[in-house]
Amino acid sequence: IVVDYSRRNFDRGFVKGCWGTVTDQIDETYFDERSDAEDDLEKGRIKFPQNKLYGREHELGLLRDLYDDIIQEPRSKNSSSSSSKASRIVFVGGYSGVGKSAVVADLVRQLKEDYNHGGKVVVCAWGKYSKLQSAAAPFSAISDALEQLVVVLTKDEYIDVLKNLRKKLCDDDVRMAMTGTFPSVAPLFGPAESDPATKIATSMSQIREAFKEFMCCVCTCLQLPLIWSLDDLQWSDEASLELLKDVLSNKEPNNMLFIGAYRSNEVNEDHSFHQFMNEIEKARGKDATEDKRPVSRMNVCDLSPDDIGEFIADTLGKDSPSEVATLTEVVFKKTIGNIFFVKQALEELVRKNALFYDMILFSWQYNVSKVQLDNYLSDDVIDLIKSKINGLPTEVKMLVVIMSFIPNNADLSTIRTLLEGEGVDGTKVEKLISVAIENVLILHLAETGNYAFVHDKIREASYGIIP
Repeated sequence: IVVDYSRRNFDRGFVKGCWGTVTDQIDETYFDERSDAEDDLEKGRIKFPQNKLYGREHELGLLRDLYDDIIQEPRSKNSSSSSSKASRIVFVGGYSGVGKSAVVADLVRQLKEDYNHGGKVVVCAWGKYSKLQSAAAPFSAISDALEQLVVVLTKDEYIDVLKNLRKKLCDDDVRMAMTGTFPSVAPLFGPAESDPATKIATSMSQIREAFKEFMCCVCTCLQLPLIWSLDDLQWSDEASLELLKDVLSNKEPNNMLFIGAYRSNEVNEDHSFHQFMNEIEKARGKDATEDKRPVSRMNVCDLSPDDIGEFIADTLGKDSPSEVATLTEVVFKKTIGNIFFVKQALEELVRKNALFYDMILFSWQYNVSKVQLDNYLSDDVIDLIKSKINGLPTEVKMLVVIMSFIPNNADLSTIRTLLEGEGVDGTKVEKLISVAIENVLILHLAETGNYAFVHDKIREASYGIIP
């Protein structure tokens, strides 16, 4: 086994990790194919299960039922489009890191697997508010969602939808108000019928009317309901809430599932978003029937010890949660079942070599007591993330610190310019980004090509590293 002594940290009294491969065996009688794996260098790095959600069957079922309700809604006799289908609104509360975004992402994944055939496609427009950006940039999350929508609808496979949409979006007032407020939507409009200089949006009322008309047209042109998801609405600006209220208080646009996620521990009865939810429920209450509610609320709670045990067992490749019972007990005690905190705790145990990949047994092991495991973990998840970032190369650490000043997400060009300003070789930037992605600090947004933090807590920890 080859030991990397550069990863030894004497100040903290432990070896951060080792990796390598057992020498090829000549006698095939004793050959174990696990010792000849191509990913030997990755075996000491913990990897979490992908495309599997733990303990969220109830929440996914509720969201799936809402989406299916819209599809099954009977059309009016005079309608040949999807415009007569209903809309549904659901507000999803829960603590930071509990997995609200993961529930929505898994819903979209399931729906695409079930419905993306026969020319029908599930479309999702997603945006996220930032604590750093809400006051300085009104409509930020709505703008992000619209930008994502444009990227999807301008793809070749949506050419028929785009043609139909351009026919409906023929009002110059709508064009000017929308493109003046949300420039990214310009490709969804056809040629202007009048001189653009003669038309400008001068009031919020014009923007509200144009936005409602725009969303109605988009939803009408889609064969399947649009999933419109906005995250971290506790940080939404007043202008956004005003715009959303005008759209969500009415039965139109139809053919849409709106999912608004927020941190319930940061929204009290006096919070503007709490009042916003009450107003939407009151406005749409008249449309409710005994078995159909247009507006609903859902709370995503922490996972149970059994769910955490199953997650840890799958992560470490164990056959049963009983094999990691001691580890599960300690991790659950520190994290109270918050899945994001659980992942940070496991990574911290790996960094401190309390949890390690045994290259002889080819499996994850831990051989310390419950008390020792407990002492390895901080009670503050920010401390765990800082420990992770501080263990990375200096230039990668500089990358995440710089990104902590950028609201929501950034493109490669912006990141490269900022790092070059700090003396980093521009040709190394993509490699630094890949290291940050491998360490689950940032992620690549496939639709827009930008980069963003995996979670706001990572942004907070990165910002906190600054002296």
